[in-house]
Amino acid sequence: MFRSNRHPSAGSDAGICVTRRSSRRAFTLVELLVVIAIIGVLVGLLLPAVQAAREAARRMSCSNNLKQIGLAMHNYASVYRGFPASRVNIKTPDFEAGWQVMLLPYLEQTALFEDYQTNLTWSHPDNLPATEKSVPAFLCPTAPSERTMPTTAIMEERDIDYGSPRFGSSDYAAINNIRRSCWTVNNSEMPGRIQRQLPGALYSKDHKDPRVVGRGIRLSEILDGLSNTLMLVEDAGRPELYINGRLGQNPDGGEVWSGTFFVEEGWGWADHQDSISLDFADPITGLANKTDKSAPYDVNVRGSAVMNATNDGEMYSFHPGGAMSLRCDGSVQFMNESIDGLLMAALATKQGREVIEEE
Repeated sequence: MFRSNRHPSAGSDAGICVTRRSSRRAFTLVELLVVIAIIGVLVGLLLPAVQAAREAARRMSCSNNLKQIGLAMHNYASVYRGFPASRVNIKTPDFEAGWQVMLLPYLEQTALFEDYQTNLTWSHPDNLPATEKSVPAFLCPTAPSERTMPTTAIMEERDIDYGSPRFGSSDYAAINNIRRSCWTVNNSEMPGRIQRQLPGALYSKDHKDPRVVGRGIRLSEILDGLSNTLMLVEDAGRPELYINGRLGQNPDGGEVWSGTFFVEEGWGWADHQDSISLDFADPITGLANKTDKSAPYDVNVRGSAVMNATNDGEMYSFHPGGAMSLRCDGSVQFMNESIDGLLMAALATKQGREVIEEE
């Protein structure tokens, strides 16, 4: 007889033990570190691209500001038969204003212009309701938006003896003059007879003559041609003083300004001394060259940097590699900071009679 060894009461799975193992496993430390390293590399590659895209947008906005100003300049010229002088400071009748003030009605800032009293100094407390306001067209978006104003003691040196006013800033400046130092430091002779400087596009030797208010700068005065002559350039960040992209102490300001963190002029768009005279400067210290005020106009040479060494009366921007500029024909160009100094001097003068060859 056949007999089964299985117990009759046992089920078919009796006595069978089943063990299940998961096929999932965790990251090892090495794998985790590799992933983190890859993410770090990707972020490192992405951030410069993002920053470059943002700067490109800011540079375009800066260019648009200057295009808007250029259009306003030509609208002004169509009314007054000339561009506004870089500054006007006359007596009888009293009138004080820079090119920015005179341009306000042509930048859709008529109300601001009406608040500004030209028979008072730009820093007079009665002008503060106007001068404390910012004008977007005068501000480069790459430049610092928050700026410290000079201390009360420094303000008193400019006869500002009330409270602690905050003036609306300006990052664009007219070039009053191009000094002999710009040629000397480039081993060249200054064009024309022996003199200290040559005038920029908006400079008027008659800025104290009442007639200049209605006359302005005739386009026929710009002998070098509108397309070959700079009208405005960047001198950004003022009233704070910058040297090579960083806040710096004034290295050459005499007893009052030396060691301070402020420029001497150009504290706001209303400052009638906002315009600059090019000297070129030392690229490390920011010290500008000096040209004597009397013949034979000897030059104290410090350096040959054309721009971005200092914003204390020199061409300066926060754009990498150069600065924006506006020419008298209304065109806007980004100028490389490695531009030849003699070419820059030729572009900045309005009556140098140079033959300009640009690459």
